Amino acid sequence: MKKMMGALLTAALLFCQSAFADQPTTVLTELKYGKQITVEIPVVDGANDETFQRSANNMLRNAAEDVADKVGKKGKVTYEVTLNRPSLVSILLKGTNGGRTYYRGVNVDLTTGREFTLDDFFFDSDDREKLLGKQEENLLFTEEGVVLPEKKGAAFTQKISYQELLPLARIGDIGRLLTVWKLTENSNGKILTMKQGDMAAFKLNANPSTGYQWVHSVTGGPAEGIIKAGSSFVIPNSQKEQVGTPGTEFQFYAAKAVGTYQLKLSYQRPWEKIAGIRECNVMIIVK
Repeated sequence: MKKMMGALLTAALLFCQSAFADQPTTVLTELKYGKQITVEIPVVDGANDETFQRSANNMLRNAAEDVADKVGKKGKVTYEVTLNRPSLVSILLKGTNGGRTYYRGVNVDLTTGREFTLDDFFFDSDDREKLLGKQEENLLFTEEGVVLPEKKGAAFTQKISYQELLPLARIGDIGRLLTVWKLTENSNGKILTMKQGDMAAFKLNANPSTGYQWVHSVTGGPAEGIIKAGSSFVIPNSQKEQVGTPGTEFQFYAAKAVGTYQLKLSYQRPWEKIAGIRECNVMIIVK
């Protein structure tokens, strides 16, 4: 009986831990009533780090009170959650007082307790500036992309999709923001269905010292509909000092356009005019 109870307690503990891991962020509402205004204050709960959670909630409270001030502390302040991830949440605050309206976006990173920005997930470049202009500090993250106002306090009407930003993605961090499908060589001959803006990450055994490398080709669908966003090669820590040690190559592909594609990965020596010694061919359907 004791063994059974112990097993049940262990199972319950594991369930509780999994229930709080990798789940959307919980956002509660606190109502604050003034003489002539009602303010909805978004409150984050259930974060892994209570210190960062307090910092995030202080930020959200201050932002809601700022919006109330901007509309003269009359009318109401409401909010909408525009992005919800396990450690990221974006909120659009809206203050209204008759014909007077004021908007403010807040992007909260629960791993730091501070606001996150475009720099956390996408490289700064001339291409990014062409897409977003000079208003990056006012942008708001949503499920489909980022939105910007024409000016501070105005409605967020300018929309930039994530697929437009994918070529600039920081591969090591983008998985916190976007959906990344993980695949191995076992995916050979299979079909992967993705959405625009998703990414696919292939984990492939490799040994560059032999001259072999994973070469990719994409056919079907619109041109540049599937793009290679980056790659990296990792050697186990215990073998890093050994020359010629095999390791793992990670290749990342981004889905920019709807279509049906054939992604072919061939492990070969590029200078040899023969087929690769291993292949991983996946049909990718982007919806």
